Amino acid sequence: MVERLGLVALVVGAACLTAVTTALAVGEPMIAAGVGLLLVALYLSRRLDGFQRILAVATVLLVCASSNMPALVSLSFYARYVAVGCLVLWALAERRRQIRQPDHPTRLFVGALWAAAGLATLSSVWSVSPLHTLQQAIALVLLAALAHVLLWRRWVDGKATAADLHVVYVLLSTSLVVSLGYGITGVAAATSFSDRFQGLYSNPNMLSIICALTIPLGWALYRQSHRRVQLIGIVPAIILLPMTESRTALIAVVVGGLWVLLRHGAGPVARLLVVTVGAVGLAYLFGMLPSVLGSTWLETLAARFTDPDNGDLSNGRSQTWQATVELWQSRPALGFGYASGIHLFEQTRQDGFFDVSVNLVHNSYLQWLLELGVIGLAPILLLLFVAIRVVLLAPVGALNSGLLWLIVTGLLIQVTESTMFGMGQPYPYVFWLSVAGALVRARAGRHATGVPATVFITARPDGRPHPHSPVGRRQPTGGPGRRERVSVR
Repeated sequence: MVERLGLVALVVGAACLTAVTTALAVGEPMIAAGVGLLLVALYLSRRLDGFQRILAVATVLLVCASSNMPALVSLSFYARYVAVGCLVLWALAERRRQIRQPDHPTRLFVGALWAAAGLATLSSVWSVSPLHTLQQAIALVLLAALAHVLLWRRWVDGKATAADLHVVYVLLSTSLVVSLGYGITGVAAATSFSDRFQGLYSNPNMLSIICALTIPLGWALYRQSHRRVQLIGIVPAIILLPMTESRTALIAVVVGGLWVLLRHGAGPVARLLVVTVGAVGLAYLFGMLPSVLGSTWLETLAARFTDPDNGDLSNGRSQTWQATVELWQSRPALGFGYASGIHLFEQTRQDGFFDVSVNLVHNSYLQWLLELGVIGLAPILLLLFVAIRVVLLAPVGALNSGLLWLIVTGLLIQVTESTMFGMGQPYPYVFWLSVAGALVRARAGRHATGVPATVFITARPDGRPHPHSPVGRRQPTGGPGRRERVSVR
Protein backbone atom coordinates (compact mmCIF):
# COMPACT_ATOMS: atom_id res chain seq x y z
CA MET A 1 0.00 0.00 0.00
CA VAL A 2 2.77 2.40 0.92
CA GLU A 3 4.64 1.64 -2.31
CA ARG A 4 1.48 2.22 -4.37
CA LEU A 5 0.83 5.56 -2.68
CA GLY A 6 4.42 6.58 -3.39
CA LEU A 7 4.07 5.66 -7.06
CA VAL A 8 0.77 7.52 -7.39
CA ALA A 9 2.26 10.58 -5.71
CA LEU A 10 5.21 10.47 -8.08
CA VAL A 11 3.01 10.23 -11.19
CA VAL A 12 0.71 13.05 -10.09
CA GLY A 13 3.60 15.24 -9.00
CA ALA A 14 5.50 14.62 -12.21
CA ALA A 15 2.49 15.46 -14.37
CA CYS A 16 1.69 18.65 -12.46
CA LEU A 17 5.27 19.84 -12.25
CA THR A 18 5.90 19.16 -15.93
CA ALA A 19 2.73 20.97 -17.00
CA VAL A 20 3.32 24.00 -14.78
CA THR A 21 7.01 24.23 -15.68
CA THR A 22 6.25 24.03 -19.40
CA ALA A 23 3.55 26.69 -19.09
CA LEU A 24 5.69 29.09 -17.06
CA ALA A 25 8.92 28.53 -18.98
CA VAL A 26 7.70 29.18 -22.52
CA GLY A 27 10.70 31.41 -23.07
CA GLU A 28 13.06 28.69 -21.85
CA PRO A 29 11.86 25.48 -23.56
CA MET A 30 15.12 23.65 -22.95
CA ILE A 31 14.76 23.92 -19.17
CA ALA A 32 11.11 22.85 -19.31
CA ALA A 33 12.00 19.88 -21.50
CA GLY A 34 14.90 18.98 -19.20
CA VAL A 35 12.66 18.94 -16.13
CA GLY A 36 10.02 16.91 -17.95
CA LEU A 37 12.49 14.33 -19.22
CA LEU A 38 14.06 14.08 -15.80
CA LEU A 39 10.75 13.34 -14.12
CA VAL A 40 9.82 10.80 -16.78
CA ALA A 41 13.16 9.08 -16.22
CA LEU A 42 12.40 8.93 -12.49
CA TYR A 43 9.02 7.38 -13.19
CA LEU A 44 10.53 4.75 -15.45
CA SER A 45 13.20 3.87 -12.92
CA ARG A 46 11.33 1.12 -11.09
CA ARG A 47 14.39 0.12 -9.06
CA LEU A 48 13.81 3.07 -6.74
CA ASP A 49 11.84 2.43 -3.59
CA GLY A 50 9.33 4.91 -2.21
CA PHE A 51 11.87 6.83 -0.14
CA GLN A 52 14.21 7.22 -3.09
CA ARG A 53 11.42 8.49 -5.33
CA ILE A 54 10.57 11.19 -2.81
CA LEU A 55 14.29 11.90 -2.41
CA ALA A 56 14.54 12.38 -6.17
CA VAL A 57 11.63 14.82 -6.18
CA ALA A 58 13.10 16.72 -3.23
CA THR A 59 16.48 17.00 -4.97
CA VAL A 60 14.86 18.28 -8.18
CA LEU A 61 12.91 20.88 -6.20
CA LEU A 62 16.05 22.05 -4.37
CA VAL A 63 17.86 22.40 -7.69
CA CYS A 64 14.92 24.35 -9.13
CA ALA A 65 14.95 26.65 -6.11
CA SER A 66 18.63 27.38 -6.81
CA SER A 67 18.08 28.15 -10.49
CA ASN A 68 18.09 31.50 -12.26
CA MET A 69 14.52 31.03 -13.49
CA PRO A 70 11.96 32.91 -11.33
CA ALA A 71 9.19 30.53 -12.41
CA LEU A 72 11.07 27.47 -11.10
CA VAL A 73 12.08 29.26 -7.91
CA SER A 74 8.48 30.23 -7.14
CA LEU A 75 7.16 26.79 -8.01
CA SER A 76 9.57 24.98 -5.67
CA PHE A 77 9.62 27.49 -2.78
CA TYR A 78 7.34 25.61 -0.38
CA ALA A 79 7.26 22.28 -2.19
CA ARG A 80 10.92 21.54 -1.37
CA TYR A 81 10.26 21.67 2.37
CA VAL A 82 7.15 19.54 2.02
CA ALA A 83 9.22 16.96 0.12
CA VAL A 84 11.86 16.85 2.88
CA GLY A 85 9.11 16.43 5.46
CA CYS A 86 7.70 13.53 3.45
CA LEU A 87 11.16 11.92 3.50
CA VAL A 88 11.17 12.00 7.28
CA LEU A 89 7.66 10.52 7.52
CA TRP A 90 8.44 7.80 4.97
CA ALA A 91 11.63 6.77 6.78
CA LEU A 92 9.68 6.57 10.04
CA ALA A 93 6.98 4.43 8.44
CA GLU A 94 9.38 1.96 6.85
CA ARG A 95 9.71 -1.41 8.52
CA ARG A 96 13.45 -1.72 8.88
CA ARG A 97 15.68 -3.06 11.60
CA GLN A 98 16.31 -0.30 14.11
CA ILE A 99 19.86 0.50 15.20
CA ARG A 100 19.46 0.17 18.94
CA GLN A 101 22.94 1.20 20.06
CA PRO A 102 24.38 4.01 17.91
CA ASP A 103 27.95 4.86 18.75
CA HIS A 104 29.02 8.00 20.59
CA PRO A 105 30.00 10.10 17.51
CA THR A 106 26.62 9.36 15.90
CA ARG A 107 24.71 10.42 19.02
CA LEU A 108 26.87 13.54 19.30
CA PHE A 109 26.28 14.44 15.66
CA VAL A 110 22.51 14.03 15.78
CA GLY A 111 22.29 15.76 19.17
CA ALA A 112 24.27 18.75 17.88
CA LEU A 113 22.00 19.00 14.81
CA TRP A 114 18.92 18.98 17.02
CA ALA A 115 20.50 21.57 19.32
CA ALA A 116 21.29 23.83 16.36
CA ALA A 117 17.73 23.46 15.04
CA GLY A 118 16.21 24.09 18.47
CA LEU A 119 18.32 27.18 19.05
CA ALA A 120 17.51 28.48 15.57
CA THR A 121 13.79 28.07 16.29
CA LEU A 122 14.11 29.78 19.66
CA SER A 123 15.95 32.72 18.06
CA SER A 124 12.74 33.73 16.28
CA VAL A 125 11.80 35.33 19.61
CA TRP A 126 14.54 37.96 19.30
CA SER A 127 15.14 37.90 15.55
CA VAL A 128 15.00 41.09 13.47
CA SER A 129 12.85 39.06 11.04
CA PRO A 130 10.85 36.60 13.20
CA LEU A 131 8.72 35.00 10.47
CA HIS A 132 11.64 34.38 8.13
CA THR A 133 13.70 32.97 11.00
CA LEU A 134 10.89 30.62 12.03
CA GLN A 135 10.38 29.40 8.46
CA GLN A 136 14.07 28.63 7.94
CA ALA A 137 14.34 27.11 11.42
CA ILE A 138 11.58 24.64 10.55
CA ALA A 139 13.63 23.63 7.51
CA LEU A 140 16.64 23.07 9.78
CA VAL A 141 14.47 20.97 12.11
CA LEU A 142 13.53 18.82 9.11
CA LEU A 143 17.22 18.33 8.28
CA ALA A 144 17.94 17.20 11.85
CA ALA A 145 14.96 14.86 11.77
CA LEU A 146 16.04 13.43 8.41
CA ALA A 147 19.58 12.73 9.64
CA HIS A 148 18.13 11.17 12.80
CA VAL A 149 15.77 8.73 11.09
CA LEU A 150 18.36 7.78 8.48
CA LEU A 151 21.02 6.95 11.06
CA TRP A 152 18.61 5.16 13.40
CA ARG A 153 16.41 3.33 10.91
CA ARG A 154 17.25 3.35 7.20
CA TRP A 155 21.04 3.53 6.88
CA VAL A 156 21.88 0.28 8.59
CA ASP A 157 24.96 -0.22 6.40
CA GLY A 158 26.95 1.31 3.58
CA LYS A 159 24.82 -0.30 0.86
CA ALA A 160 21.68 1.54 1.92
CA THR A 161 23.65 4.77 2.24
CA ALA A 162 25.20 4.40 -1.21
CA ALA A 163 21.82 3.61 -2.81
CA ASP A 164 20.26 6.83 -1.51
CA LEU A 165 23.27 9.00 -2.27
CA HIS A 166 23.32 7.55 -5.79
CA VAL A 167 19.91 9.10 -6.46
CA VAL A 168 21.20 12.53 -5.40
CA TYR A 169 24.36 12.10 -7.46
CA VAL A 170 22.48 11.23 -10.65
CA LEU A 171 20.19 14.24 -10.33
CA LEU A 172 23.00 16.70 -9.54
CA SER A 173 24.95 15.37 -12.52
CA THR A 174 21.88 15.73 -14.70
CA SER A 175 21.49 19.36 -13.63
CA LEU A 176 25.11 19.95 -14.65
CA VAL A 177 24.50 18.38 -18.05
CA VAL A 178 21.47 20.66 -18.50
CA SER A 179 23.62 23.62 -17.41
CA LEU A 180 26.26 22.69 -19.98
CA GLY A 181 23.62 22.46 -22.68
CA TYR A 182 22.14 25.72 -21.44
CA GLY A 183 25.46 27.41 -22.19
CA ILE A 184 26.04 25.65 -25.53
CA THR A 185 22.74 27.01 -26.84
CA GLY A 186 24.01 30.52 -26.15
CA VAL A 187 21.33 31.55 -23.66
CA ALA A 188 22.36 34.86 -22.10
CA ALA A 189 21.17 33.79 -18.64
CA ALA A 190 23.85 31.09 -18.59
CA THR A 191 26.47 33.80 -17.94
CA SER A 192 26.48 36.13 -14.95
CA PHE A 193 26.89 39.90 -15.06
CA SER A 194 30.62 39.40 -14.49
CA ASP A 195 30.88 37.08 -17.54
CA ARG A 196 31.33 33.98 -15.41
CA PHE A 197 29.46 30.82 -16.35
CA GLN A 198 26.51 29.88 -14.10
CA GLY A 199 24.42 27.55 -16.26
CA LEU A 200 20.88 27.16 -14.97
CA TYR A 201 21.92 28.11 -11.41
CA SER A 202 21.40 31.50 -9.80
CA ASN A 203 25.08 32.48 -9.78
CA PRO A 204 28.52 31.03 -10.62
CA ASN A 205 29.35 30.27 -7.00
CA MET A 206 26.22 28.13 -6.64
CA LEU A 207 27.17 26.17 -9.75
CA SER A 208 30.73 25.72 -8.45
CA ILE A 209 29.39 24.38 -5.13
CA ILE A 210 27.25 21.79 -6.94
CA CYS A 211 30.28 20.76 -9.01
CA ALA A 212 32.40 20.52 -5.86
CA LEU A 213 29.82 18.18 -4.30
CA THR A 214 29.31 16.04 -7.41
CA ILE A 215 32.97 15.17 -8.03
CA PRO A 216 33.72 13.49 -4.65
CA LEU A 217 30.22 12.01 -4.49
CA GLY A 218 30.77 10.28 -7.82
CA TRP A 219 34.15 9.03 -6.66
CA ALA A 220 32.56 7.67 -3.46
CA LEU A 221 29.99 5.66 -5.42
CA TYR A 222 32.66 4.38 -7.79
CA ARG A 223 34.82 3.20 -4.90
CA GLN A 224 31.79 1.51 -3.34
CA SER A 225 30.61 -0.31 -6.47
CA HIS A 226 33.85 -0.50 -8.54
CA ARG A 227 31.75 0.31 -11.61
CA ARG A 228 33.44 2.81 -13.91
CA VAL A 229 30.08 3.95 -15.24
CA GLN A 230 29.65 5.83 -11.96
CA LEU A 231 32.42 8.20 -13.05
CA ILE A 232 30.45 9.48 -16.04
CA GLY A 233 28.58 11.95 -13.87
CA ILE A 234 31.85 13.52 -12.76
CA VAL A 235 32.73 14.60 -16.31
CA PRO A 236 30.34 17.60 -16.58
CA ALA A 237 31.39 18.73 -13.09
CA ILE A 238 35.08 18.66 -14.05
CA ILE A 239 34.29 20.66 -17.21
CA LEU A 240 32.08 23.25 -15.51
CA LEU A 241 34.07 23.87 -12.31
CA PRO A 242 36.90 25.81 -14.04
CA MET A 243 34.31 27.63 -16.17
CA THR A 244 32.75 29.10 -13.03
CA GLU A 245 36.15 30.63 -12.13
CA SER A 246 35.36 30.00 -8.46
CA ARG A 247 38.68 30.08 -6.65
CA THR A 248 37.49 28.63 -3.36
CA ALA A 249 35.74 25.66 -4.94
CA LEU A 250 38.74 24.83 -7.12
CA ILE A 251 41.14 24.97 -4.17
CA ALA A 252 38.75 23.06 -1.89
CA VAL A 253 38.28 20.18 -4.34
CA VAL A 254 42.03 19.82 -4.87
CA VAL A 255 42.83 19.99 -1.15
CA GLY A 256 40.08 17.48 -0.32
CA GLY A 257 41.38 15.04 -2.92
CA LEU A 258 44.96 15.40 -1.70
CA TRP A 259 43.85 14.77 1.89
CA VAL A 260 42.18 11.48 0.91
CA LEU A 261 45.32 10.51 -1.02
CA LEU A 262 47.42 11.16 2.08
CA ARG A 263 45.03 9.05 4.15
CA HIS A 264 45.50 6.20 1.65
CA GLY A 265 49.27 6.25 2.18
CA ALA A 266 52.45 7.12 0.31
CA GLY A 267 51.76 4.82 -2.65
CA PRO A 268 48.87 6.75 -4.21
CA VAL A 269 50.69 10.06 -3.63
CA ALA A 270 53.78 8.76 -5.42
CA ARG A 271 51.71 7.48 -8.34
CA LEU A 272 49.97 10.85 -8.65
CA LEU A 273 53.30 12.65 -8.74
CA VAL A 274 54.63 10.29 -11.41
CA VAL A 275 51.52 10.72 -13.58
CA THR A 276 51.57 14.51 -13.18
CA VAL A 277 55.27 14.85 -14.02
CA GLY A 278 54.85 12.47 -16.97
CA ALA A 279 51.87 14.38 -18.36
CA VAL A 280 53.65 17.74 -18.09
CA GLY A 281 56.77 16.27 -19.68
CA LEU A 282 54.84 14.83 -22.63
CA ALA A 283 52.99 18.10 -23.13
CA TYR A 284 56.32 19.93 -23.21
CA LEU A 285 57.92 17.47 -25.65
CA PHE A 286 55.03 17.72 -28.09
CA GLY A 287 54.89 21.50 -27.86
CA MET A 288 51.46 21.59 -26.23
CA LEU A 289 52.51 23.28 -22.99
CA PRO A 290 53.02 26.83 -24.37
CA SER A 291 49.63 26.78 -26.13
CA VAL A 292 47.87 25.65 -22.96
CA LEU A 293 49.64 28.12 -20.67
CA GLY A 294 49.08 30.94 -23.13
CA SER A 295 45.39 30.30 -23.71
CA THR A 296 42.95 33.11 -23.04
CA TRP A 297 40.85 30.92 -20.76
CA LEU A 298 43.80 30.01 -18.54
CA GLU A 299 44.97 33.64 -18.37
CA THR A 300 41.46 34.69 -17.30
CA LEU A 301 41.40 31.99 -14.63
CA ALA A 302 44.87 32.92 -13.38
CA ALA A 303 43.80 36.55 -13.17
CA ARG A 304 41.11 35.52 -10.68
CA PHE A 305 43.91 34.45 -8.31
CA THR A 306 46.26 37.38 -8.93
CA ASP A 307 44.36 40.55 -9.91
CA PRO A 308 42.63 42.36 -7.03
CA ASP A 309 38.91 42.90 -7.46
CA ASN A 310 36.99 45.44 -5.37
CA GLY A 311 40.20 46.39 -3.63
CA ASP A 312 41.56 42.94 -2.69
CA LEU A 313 41.84 39.32 -3.78
CA SER A 314 38.84 38.35 -1.65
CA ASN A 315 36.52 40.24 -4.00
CA GLY A 316 35.48 42.54 -1.18
CA ARG A 317 34.73 39.72 1.26
CA SER A 318 37.32 40.89 3.79
CA GLN A 319 35.46 44.20 4.12
CA THR A 320 32.21 42.31 4.65
CA TRP A 321 33.82 40.11 7.30
CA GLN A 322 35.16 43.13 9.16
CA ALA A 323 31.76 44.83 9.05
CA THR A 324 30.14 41.58 10.24
CA VAL A 325 32.38 41.41 13.29
CA GLU A 326 31.59 45.04 14.13
CA LEU A 327 27.88 44.36 13.71
CA TRP A 328 28.06 41.21 15.87
CA GLN A 329 29.73 43.19 18.65
CA SER A 330 26.55 45.22 19.03
CA ARG A 331 24.65 42.05 20.02
CA PRO A 332 27.27 39.41 20.86
CA ALA A 333 25.32 37.07 23.16
CA LEU A 334 22.17 36.26 21.19
CA GLY A 335 22.87 37.49 17.68
CA PHE A 336 20.20 38.83 15.34
CA GLY A 337 18.24 35.64 14.69
CA TYR A 338 18.85 32.59 12.52
CA ALA A 339 18.74 33.27 8.76
CA SER A 340 18.05 36.96 9.39
CA GLY A 341 21.18 38.12 7.54
CA ILE A 342 19.32 39.23 4.40
CA HIS A 343 16.95 41.51 6.30
CA LEU A 344 19.65 42.67 8.70
CA PHE A 345 22.00 43.73 5.90
CA GLU A 346 19.20 45.51 4.09
CA GLN A 347 18.48 47.57 7.20
CA THR A 348 22.13 48.37 7.86
CA ARG A 349 22.68 49.20 4.20
CA GLN A 350 19.91 51.77 4.38
CA ASP A 351 21.57 53.23 7.47
CA GLY A 352 24.88 53.50 5.62
CA PHE A 353 26.62 50.82 7.69
CA PHE A 354 27.45 48.65 4.66
CA ASP A 355 28.97 50.18 1.56
CA VAL A 356 28.66 46.98 -0.51
CA SER A 357 25.55 45.27 -1.82
CA VAL A 358 25.68 41.96 0.05
CA ASN A 359 22.97 39.85 1.63
CA LEU A 360 25.31 37.17 3.01
CA VAL A 361 28.49 37.26 5.03
CA HIS A 362 30.14 34.84 2.55
CA ASN A 363 31.51 32.87 5.49
CA SER A 364 29.25 30.27 7.11
CA TYR A 365 31.08 30.36 10.42
CA LEU A 366 30.86 34.15 10.79
CA GLN A 367 27.27 34.05 9.52
CA TRP A 368 26.31 31.62 12.28
CA LEU A 369 28.06 33.76 14.91
CA LEU A 370 26.31 36.90 13.66
CA GLU A 371 22.87 35.31 13.67
CA LEU A 372 23.04 33.23 16.87
CA GLY A 373 25.82 34.88 18.84
CA VAL A 374 27.88 33.25 21.54
CA ILE A 375 25.08 30.88 22.57
CA GLY A 376 25.22 29.36 19.10
CA LEU A 377 28.88 28.37 19.38
CA ALA A 378 28.28 25.10 21.24
CA PRO A 379 26.23 23.27 18.56
CA ILE A 380 28.29 24.50 15.62
CA LEU A 381 31.55 23.57 17.35
CA LEU A 382 30.18 20.10 18.15
CA LEU A 383 29.17 19.60 14.52
CA LEU A 384 32.58 20.74 13.31
CA PHE A 385 34.23 18.48 15.88
CA VAL A 386 32.34 15.45 14.56
CA ALA A 387 33.09 16.37 10.94
CA ILE A 388 36.81 16.88 11.61
CA ARG A 389 36.96 13.71 13.70
CA VAL A 390 35.45 11.76 10.81
CA VAL A 391 37.96 13.29 8.40
CA LEU A 392 40.88 12.34 10.66
CA LEU A 393 39.83 8.93 11.99
CA ALA A 394 37.14 7.31 9.84
CA PRO A 395 38.20 4.43 7.57
CA VAL A 396 39.08 5.78 4.16
CA GLY A 397 38.12 2.82 1.98
CA ALA A 398 35.07 2.19 -0.22
CA LEU A 399 32.31 4.80 0.09
CA ASN A 400 34.25 6.83 2.63
CA SER A 401 37.00 7.50 0.12
CA GLY A 402 34.72 10.02 -1.57
CA LEU A 403 32.68 11.09 1.45
CA LEU A 404 35.78 12.24 3.33
CA TRP A 405 36.82 14.11 0.19
CA LEU A 406 33.41 15.79 0.11
CA ILE A 407 33.54 16.71 3.81
CA VAL A 408 36.97 18.36 3.55
CA THR A 409 35.89 20.18 0.40
CA GLY A 410 32.67 21.37 2.02
CA LEU A 411 34.37 22.63 5.17
CA LEU A 412 36.80 24.70 3.09
CA ILE A 413 34.13 26.11 0.77
CA GLN A 414 32.30 27.56 3.76
CA VAL A 415 35.21 29.91 4.44
CA THR A 416 33.97 32.12 1.58
CA GLU A 417 30.35 30.96 1.20
CA SER A 418 27.34 31.01 3.52
CA THR A 419 25.53 27.84 2.52
CA MET A 420 26.30 25.47 5.40
CA PHE A 421 22.81 26.05 6.79
CA GLY A 422 21.25 27.75 3.77
CA MET A 423 18.30 25.39 3.74
CA GLY A 424 16.78 26.51 0.45
CA GLN A 425 19.33 24.76 -1.81
CA PRO A 426 21.01 21.34 -2.09
CA TYR A 427 24.33 21.99 -0.32
CA PRO A 428 23.40 21.56 3.39
CA TYR A 429 21.43 18.38 2.75
CA VAL A 430 24.17 16.75 0.68
CA PHE A 431 26.96 17.88 3.02
CA TRP A 432 25.45 16.89 6.36
CA LEU A 433 24.02 13.63 5.02
CA SER A 434 27.50 12.84 3.70
CA VAL A 435 28.83 13.34 7.23
CA ALA A 436 26.10 10.98 8.44
CA GLY A 437 27.04 8.45 5.75
CA ALA A 438 30.69 8.60 6.79
CA LEU A 439 29.63 7.90 10.38
CA VAL A 440 27.74 4.81 9.18
CA ARG A 441 30.83 3.57 7.36
CA ALA A 442 33.04 4.37 10.35
CA ARG A 443 30.81 2.28 12.61
CA ALA A 444 30.83 -0.60 10.13
CA GLY A 445 34.60 -0.33 9.80
CA ARG A 446 35.13 -0.59 13.53
CA HIS A 447 33.09 -3.78 13.72
CA ALA A 448 34.94 -5.18 10.72
CA THR A 449 38.31 -4.57 12.34
CA GLY A 450 37.62 -6.33 15.60
CA VAL A 451 35.57 -4.23 17.96
CA PRO A 452 33.75 -6.59 20.33
CA ALA A 453 30.25 -7.52 19.29
CA THR A 454 27.65 -9.77 20.90
CA VAL A 455 26.31 -12.76 18.99
CA PHE A 456 24.34 -15.93 19.75
CA ILE A 457 25.73 -19.30 18.69
CA THR A 458 24.06 -22.66 19.10
CA ALA A 459 25.86 -25.91 19.91
CA ARG A 460 25.15 -29.28 18.38
CA PRO A 461 24.19 -32.14 20.70
CA ASP A 462 27.75 -33.51 20.34
CA GLY A 463 29.22 -30.25 21.64
CA ARG A 464 30.69 -29.08 18.34
CA PRO A 465 29.89 -25.55 17.04
CA HIS A 466 26.81 -25.16 14.88
CA PRO A 467 27.62 -24.93 11.11
CA HIS A 468 26.17 -21.41 10.96
CA SER A 469 28.34 -20.22 13.84
CA PRO A 470 31.34 -18.04 12.88
CA VAL A 471 34.55 -20.07 12.60
CA GLY A 472 36.92 -19.54 15.45
CA ARG A 473 34.27 -18.50 18.03
CA ARG A 474 34.38 -19.94 21.53
CA GLN A 475 32.20 -23.04 21.73
CA PRO A 476 29.26 -22.89 24.10
CA THR A 477 29.08 -25.18 27.06
CA GLY A 478 26.16 -26.94 28.63
CA GLY A 479 23.43 -29.22 27.45
CA PRO A 480 22.36 -29.93 23.86
CA GLY A 481 20.92 -26.95 22.03
CA ARG A 482 21.83 -24.50 24.76
CA ARG A 483 22.25 -20.90 23.55
CA GLU A 484 24.99 -18.87 25.13
CA ARG A 485 25.84 -15.21 24.59
CA VAL A 486 29.55 -14.77 24.08
CA SER A 487 31.81 -11.83 23.28
CA VAL A 488 33.69 -12.23 20.02
CA ARG A 489 36.39 -10.36 18.17
